[in-house]
Formats: sequence, structure tokens, C-alpha cells
Amino acid sequence: MVNSSGANGHHNGTRPPDEVLKSALHKYAEKSLPLNQRLDYLLKDFGYKISYTTLKKLNRDFNVNTVKKPPPEHISTTVIGEVISNNSSSRNGPSTVQNQISRQYKLKIPRDTVRRIMSDLDPGGAEARFPGRNRRPKERGHLTDTGVYYEIHFDGHEKLNFKGLQMGPVGIDIYGARCHSSSRLIKYLTVPNARCSSTVGHYYLDLVETNGVFVQATVDGGSETGELYAAHIALRQHCMPNTSLEEHPAFVALPSTDNIPIESSWHLLTNYIGCDIKQVLSLGKSMNYFNPAFELHINLFKWLWPKIVQLCLDDFVDYWNNHRIRSQKDKILPSGVSPNYIFDFPERFGLVKFGKQAPQDKIDALRRNIPKSREECYQWVSDEFDMMAFGAYEQIGSPEMKLAEGWTIFCRILP
Repeated sequence: MVNSSGANGHHNGTRPPDEVLKSALHKYAEKSLPLNQRLDYLLKDFGYKISYTTLKKLNRDFNVNTVKKPPPEHISTTVIGEVISNNSSSRNGPSTVQNQISRQYKLKIPRDTVRRIMSDLDPGGAEARFPGRNRRPKERGHLTDTGVYYEIHFDGHEKLNFKGLQMGPVGIDIYGARCHSSSRLIKYLTVPNARCSSTVGHYYLDLVETNGVFVQATVDGGSETGELYAAHIALRQHCMPNTSLEEHPAFVALPSTDNIPIESSWHLLTNYIGCDIKQVLSLGKSMNYFNPAFELHINLFKWLWPKIVQLCLDDFVDYWNNHRIRSQKDKILPSGVSPNYIFDFPERFGLVKFGKQAPQDKIDALRRNIPKSREECYQWVSDEFDMMAFGAYEQIGSPEMKLAEGWTIFCRILP
């Protein structure tokens, strides 16, 4: 009997418009997602279920980049050279550079090609990345969890503060949060003072406003988490009234050496771009671009450099959340896929997704209870200086705020 409807017996959902589908397929390729994960995201994002064969055909139709069709050698060499020029510490290996190129330049270059060109351009790079003499690590057990967004680890990073930079009163603190079970970095934020309880409280409420309320907050022992503690207890009780605080504690304080997921992320940041940030910032002192005796220099540093460092942090978070975690056969929590994939598809790993949306009026009320306002906690310079600096920045053509160009922009803005 003729199948006049043309249906194949399966409902594949409605195909998105070509422009939407093209954009999604290119985005998946930029993130270097395997084909099976691209199929999962098509189903999740659009309700569109297709086969590997159809996906490959769509990739060809929409000219989605693949490592099987790399750019010419001279273009690959130029792009790789640009990427490693921003990594003066040579900490990033071929896989990381390949990932950066995919996300930033929308190009697909085979890993072997990346390694070969990196070896030609930076002969000492591989040796610089060799682990060398490492201290014997602390004995560790296995991390376990019941679901994504169940436990979130919080911590501040002060390696770029005034003590770390030794450039007078200027410095850049960072505060971060990481999901325990998926390894996903939730948010890295530059802040004037990571030890300010009000700042950490507003950071927590920003996170909840965007992602919802989770079950457990895990922190290092420190006075800066007081407002976080108060807000989280209040929201836990309001949004999860049936979840026992005794069986599922809302707040756990650990020694920093035991707050492993977030502490280890600082090491990852250092390897990816942290060393480069510190080296570039230190040029202000060694090359006499910055004079801590001049108030104008201090204010301009605070206006410009947190913005540049924030862009670096955003790039690191994007890289980490989309890169494939190496497979570890003895690891209880998932491995071998990206943190974003674990976070978006926890059921594939026997996990569940926690998180409850908090009422906005409840969040606003908790903000009003914090001693300092959000604007005050996040403000680097006065409103007047912000307007003047932005005007001067526009006058020089609003150049892109790249790490390697930071001091050039700084000097051009100065009168």
C-alpha cells in the first residue's frame, strides 16, 4: 500500500526555520560538541529528533566547519600564532588552543596540526608545560553527589589583589561558584573586595536570580559568607520547605584544602590565563606605564583593568564549561563529556536536576537587608570618573579590550 502521507512512522518534531537551525548547528560546532550531543541539544532546544545521517547532511548543507576541512596552512599558522601570543606562560596545550580557535575564530583545525604548528612557533612551550617537580598531593577520596545544582561551592581568589600585584593600592579580586556534580563553573566575577560580606551576599542573590535556589552552599570558613548564609537559609526554607535541613544541610563550611571543586578551579584558571593576566598587569610597574602616586592612574586602572580581566574570566568559563573532561574510570561522578552536557542532561548519568525559582520580591527583600547596596559593592570608581573615562575611551575609537592591548589603551586614555 502506498504511504501517501509521506510519514516514515516516526514523529521527528517540527524542523526549525533554516536560519535558526543553521545558527544552532554552527554554535554546536564552535563548542566542539560530538555528533551524539548535538542530536541531544537539537531535541532539547527545538524538539527536533533526527539521525546521524541527517545531521551530517545538514552540516554539509549549512557549511558547518569540520576538522576534515581545515583552513589553508598559512591561515592556520596565523590564527594559532595569535592565540599563543596571548599565552606568554605557554601553559595552554594543543587541545586548549584548538578549543579557543573553534570558539573565537569559528575555525576547525585538527589537533595534530595545532600541535605541529605550536611546536614550530613555540619550541619551548611543551617543556614549559611539563609537570616537573610537584609536591605530593593530599590524599583524596571520591567526590559523590545526587544531582546537578544540588551543591554549589563558593570561594574568593585574591592572587591579583594589591598584595599579589605589589603596584600600590590597586588590585582585582575574583569571586566564583562551581557546581559540585557537573564541574560547571556558574560565574566568575571581578569584585573590588572578595572579603566583603555584603559583596558576597549580592553575588549569591545574582546567582539565584539567574539560576534558582539550590540545596547546599559549601564555603571556606570565613566571615565574608555571613550575608550569603543568611540569604541562603531564608530562600531554602521558602522554596524547599519539605527538604529537611538536618538530612540535607543548607550551609557547610570546610577548610580551604577540603573545598576541592572550587579550589581546584583557581589552578585551572591560573593555567589557562591567570599567569598571563598577572604578567601583563605587572608590565605596568616594570615598564613605568603606571604610577601609584598619581590618583588619575589609580582610578583609570580601576576603571579599565577589571573590565579586561572580566572578559578573560568569561572566556575561561566558556572554555571550561564546553571542554570535554578527560575520562576517569575510577571517578564516581560523570567524566568524558563537557560540564555543560552533564548539567543540561543529568538524567543520562543517573542524576537529577535541582533548583527552584525564587520569587523576585523575596530576593529584593533580602537585598534590602544587606548593609551595602549592590551598586556600592560592585563600584570600582565614582560615577563622575566613569563618565569621564568612558568619554575618553570613545574619543580614541573604543578599541577592543584585549589583554595584550590593555596598557596601550591605558596610555592612550591618559591626557
